Amino acid sequence: MYSAEFRRDAVALLTTSTLAEAAARTGASPSTLRRWASRSDLADRPRSGRPPIQETADRVVEALVATAGARISGRDYSTRALAEATGLSQSIVSRSVRVLTVPVAEVAGASELILAASGFPLVIVGVRRNDAGGGGPRGESATIVPPRRIQRRIAGIIAALRTAGVGRWAQRFDSEHRQVPTAELLALLDGDGDFLVFDPLGEVPDDLSGGAGVRVRACADFDDFVTALKTRLGECQDIPGALLDLLADRVRNGLEGVLWWESAPYEPQRSSITSDSMEISSWLPKETRSITEHLAIALREEIIDSGYEPGDRINPRLLSRRMQVPRASVDAALRRMVDDKLLDGSRGGARIPLITTVDVLDLYAARMAIGEVVLRSLALRPQRYLVPVQLALRQVEASAPTRSGIDVEDADLHFQQELARASGLRESARAFEALTLRLRLFISILQLDYSPASDRIVSDDRAMFRALSRADAKTAIEVWRGKVDNAVRHMAGLLGRRRFDQELWTQLTRSLG
Repeated sequence: MYSAEFRRDAVALLTTSTLAEAAARTGASPSTLRRWASRSDLADRPRSGRPPIQETADRVVEALVATAGARISGRDYSTRALAEATGLSQSIVSRSVRVLTVPVAEVAGASELILAASGFPLVIVGVRRNDAGGGGPRGESATIVPPRRIQRRIAGIIAALRTAGVGRWAQRFDSEHRQVPTAELLALLDGDGDFLVFDPLGEVPDDLSGGAGVRVRACADFDDFVTALKTRLGECQDIPGALLDLLADRVRNGLEGVLWWESAPYEPQRSSITSDSMEISSWLPKETRSITEHLAIALREEIIDSGYEPGDRINPRLLSRRMQVPRASVDAALRRMVDDKLLDGSRGGARIPLITTVDVLDLYAARMAIGEVVLRSLALRPQRYLVPVQLALRQVEASAPTRSGIDVEDADLHFQQELARASGLRESARAFEALTLRLRLFISILQLDYSPASDRIVSDDRAMFRALSRADAKTAIEVWRGKVDNAVRHMAGLLGRRRFDQELWTQLTRSLG
């Protein structure tokens, strides 16, 4: 587009040159020069038609992406889903997202992200070059997760920085606003790795990069920092979901006090989209867990943290490193999970299974049937067998006020498993436990959020316990059936591929009595 100054110079040239000569010298067509000459005002005019909205769209998309956390790479935050949520066109949303990340072709996977910290006036990101490169077993790529997923996660980090207003720190704050001592942040640079620092006030010492093995690049300009950061992140094998969840949790507070380490990542306030820990999953006794059961629990964290989706191949090298167990043990456990149909092994390796609505109905119908048998048996047993069930119920009640979906989910599954154990039916309890393993995997893949249902979960669990305390198996079973019915409808609804098959569900679960 020609500037107003260019147009004025071109019109002035017409006073000493012919129209053809002026067109040749300026590159503008004769008809364009003739139109400019006929105008009294050569300043820029607003274009006709729809006004430009890209700048506004950029801010809206940034705000949504910044708070997505680990779910940024899921279907809920695709450009199509964002367009539907904002009312913008998909092409406009796509342009907004592209500004926040790098092209897929530039995702190299040669480094590991080891540190992310922020506190006015510094933001620090550390990476470590992976000397082994992509030299894993045949078939394993340099990146731990698909490049397109890393591309989306880069957008989440950049959006968080922009939305939190980090680029305006130097104008908005002064020394009185420091919540994290600068000396503590600078101490993080004393390590093995490459560090990129946003340093608007020039507080990183010039000689800091002189230490052995330490390389620091400080950027005073925010746009320069963002450009360099996107390049560094594009070189990473993985961008953990724990970091994205932390940034999403802190973005409204300006990212003040963020500290994430590769070895001990900060765990944000729990929800169904945050990483689980093996310690919180208490429904299997630790002393009796096999490596397979440990791995099944750890997979929940891995699915969320690395953004695995149905059909993705699980990277055993990453699991071995994060679980701190030998690679051979992980391989054996994955094979066992494939044999137990917890994972898909039909295409080589171990993959996250593809979940259909029939799979969901099958799983919940089996749990409903075994649960009824368990409740009938438990109602016939002496009251002393309800003691561990009552303790598990207290955990459910304690988790509800936190509104943390993952705590409520763990406590509820623990309560259900204690019901099965207390029934005295060993085989039924073991079958129920196997179904719980599969259910947890489904919950992880679909990233279910149980926090809105916490009050209903507590109410149902209390009602079942009261009925069992009165040896009222009929009421306990009625509550159980309603509880499972609500759960299966919610999970099936999230699949989005086909409508809930009400007729099949009724046929599978209707009482024959």
